Amino acid sequence: MSESKVSMVDVAKAAGVSYQTVSRVINNSPLVRDSTRQKVQDVIAQLGYRPNLSAQSLKSQRTRMIGVIASQTQYSGPLLTIAAIESMARSRGLYVCVATVDEARLNPADFADVEENFIKLGVEAVVIVAPTEAMVTLALDNSGRVRVPHVIITAAEGLQDLESRRFDAARVKFVSTDQDEASEAVSAVLAASGVTHVYYLDGPQQWRDAFTRRAACERACAGAGLSVSVLEMNDWVSTNAYDRVGALLARGARGGALVAGAGESGGAGALGVPGVLGEPGEAGAPAEPGEPESGGEPSEPGRVAFWAANDLLAMGARRAVLEAGLRVPDDVCLVGYDDMPGTESLVPPLTTVNPNYERVGSTAMQLVLDMLEYSTDEDEDAVELVTSEKLDCVYMVQPQVVLRASTR
Repeated sequence: MSESKVSMVDVAKAAGVSYQTVSRVINNSPLVRDSTRQKVQDVIAQLGYRPNLSAQSLKSQRTRMIGVIASQTQYSGPLLTIAAIESMARSRGLYVCVATVDEARLNPADFADVEENFIKLGVEAVVIVAPTEAMVTLALDNSGRVRVPHVIITAAEGLQDLESRRFDAARVKFVSTDQDEASEAVSAVLAASGVTHVYYLDGPQQWRDAFTRRAACERACAGAGLSVSVLEMNDWVSTNAYDRVGALLARGARGGALVAGAGESGGAGALGVPGVLGEPGEAGAPAEPGEPESGGEPSEPGRVAFWAANDLLAMGARRAVLEAGLRVPDDVCLVGYDDMPGTESLVPPLTTVNPNYERVGSTAMQLVLDMLEYSTDEDEDAVELVTSEKLDCVYMVQPQVVLRASTR
């Protein structure tokens, strides 16, 4: 039979079922027995039937399309998240449209245009991946006008307090990674390795994820008795970390060893280096090694660690450490974040945090299915949804610490 002439009625006759049953199979209705579903699918494949999606949408007033707005797609985290969203959507008979945005140049009008174009296409929900603080604000401001469910994948903490914002929590959900437990595990490993001071390589604070990772690190280190100095970065790339850490190590490394509290006569900045990142006590200057930023008694001299907000920053720090003649982990411990492919093959392999991006994406997609009432009992059993203690509209995913030789 010619593919162009195959109709739903043809499929129904060949399968020995009604055309309504064929329609239910095509639309993934749970009201069809598995044996019947398989028989119809086999006939569809045999005859080469291709459903007319436009006709289906007109009849049902549903497009089964999901819009995804994503930034930072040059990095593995957003890509893995989008892949998980698309895979789960496809397995449920939904389709994903992706719009990538340049967060550095995005303005309110551009963001509104992206959402408006999605609405014109007929998307039933919007998922936002790796948004900046400004993008979160725009999404919340537009959510009442756009009137389709939103799932925003971003940290629960940030410069903007979600609890103070007004939005429809029934139609706007958040998926966040729980950073505290992982940070506590990392700080415990560092403390057990003799580390007393942590240099935290911060991510750019316009991302809520960077804000949350830093806050969790500081809380965990305080609990473990470790002091912290923050090295602020204006981007996520390795060269920035290489330059900043290299400047510290240029004067802080002596005799092939680096210890917290090591300094030179005549005053000391970070790592005992005069003038590096500002003198202690200046506005914006990091605390001296051995002295927590929040005050308190200086810790005893000991080893230091570089703890980075992502693996790329950790790689830049690693290069600077090795070029300074220091050894990882014998002289300096090193921790990253993201568990990027290849971090297990570094020398030494990098201790890092795996945020479980696949689970993040599937959690976001499950929320979409729930809000659009596409969920089945099987879906609800497959993805466990855990809400935040503070807000019921925030759903948490647990990351995993991947311990490797860089923190031995």
